[in-house]
Amino acid sequence: MQRATDRRARQLADSGLADYSAQAHGYLTFLAQVGEGFPIPPKVIKADELMLEVYWRAPNYSKQWIVGRRDTLLLPTDINYHRDHLGIVQNNFPDIIRLGDGDEVQDVAHPLSPRGLATYDYQLSDSLRLEIPGRTIDVYEVKVRPRDERDAAAVGALYIAKDDGQVVRMAFSFTRTALKDQQLEDVSIVIENSLIEGRYWLPRRQEIEIRRTGSWMDFPARGIIRGRWEIRDYKVNEGQQAQSIAQSPGPEIVYAPAQRRARFTWPEGTTVIGGLPDEVRLATDDDVRQVQEEARRLVRAQALQRTQATLPSARSFSDLVREPRRGALRGWGAPPPPRGRGGCRRHGALRALRSRAQGDGVAGVGARRWPRAPAAGLSRVPRGRRRGGDLARAQQHRRAGVRK
Repeated sequence: MQRATDRRARQLADSGLADYSAQAHGYLTFLAQVGEGFPIPPKVIKADELMLEVYWRAPNYSKQWIVGRRDTLLLPTDINYHRDHLGIVQNNFPDIIRLGDGDEVQDVAHPLSPRGLATYDYQLSDSLRLEIPGRTIDVYEVKVRPRDERDAAAVGALYIAKDDGQVVRMAFSFTRTALKDQQLEDVSIVIENSLIEGRYWLPRRQEIEIRRTGSWMDFPARGIIRGRWEIRDYKVNEGQQAQSIAQSPGPEIVYAPAQRRARFTWPEGTTVIGGLPDEVRLATDDDVRQVQEEARRLVRAQALQRTQATLPSARSFSDLVREPRRGALRGWGAPPPPRGRGGCRRHGALRALRSRAQGDGVAGVGARRWPRAPAAGLSRVPRGRRRGGDLARAQQHRRAGVRK
């Protein structure tokens, strides 16, 4: 492990790698489950497709430009993500791992860092042969866990090349102590690297999944964020342009300049939904009806009272993925100025509306901030109960749902 730690440090300082640029294509999906025991598989509520230009310069400058972003809203919600969810992880994470701008995971020692060598136990689990584009490589699978399970730490596996000690793959989650939000159920990461130009191990594929559990309308609910990225089209040591962009001031992940975004077009005939992985399930009318039936059953069984006593509550699905306002990118264009103590959170969400006289039905309210009086369909909340939630401001509404 000392060899792999030293090799990782040398890779960052390798004088032969002056800069690179690449294209990163990814999907960010927000899924939800509702009901006691979560009987319905996670279903997509909203899906975003992103195209990034990634720039890096030695020793450790990085910039990621969002040149394309489109989304599909399958059920009404209004959700925004932490800035670091909208891009990839460079250099297999720094020595200290943070996620969600430090609001989800903060100050966890990297397993292949000097501090990590004193934090973790390592176990050689297996010897494997992995197929990567253009090459077959023999690797060691090394299990990693903290020496003290009460520490904020990573738990998982590293896959290290036998011949040179490079990190080929990382797959891990985190201890309960490492998760900063009490509603967080689990955070998992997979990072795969590939050999570029026969010498440099650089990002090839990445996945992240973040699960939060709470209650929605007083019965159990789970919100899931999934991100999947493919990185390709590397150009190594191409010179001044990549270096100047990588070293430009400001946050690492930003929208590209307007003129660059204007030149980007999605391939003709493609859609966000059409590109989602096969295992990602879409919400259907039957799913909504099943949620209704589950809600009625819970009421009859008085399960709502038990849920209130044991689970944190959320006024909306989007509250299950609450993130502070700082650094979130809300829409197409430059990010908004910070508000209050500096941050951005989701407002609006799924809300049940009363069934209409003509039969059972469900409708949702997708909300975005809008001045002055609320539109029809929502009543005002007493001032003392607002607390910055979904109804704290007057809103414009979109309705969607199924009706018999």
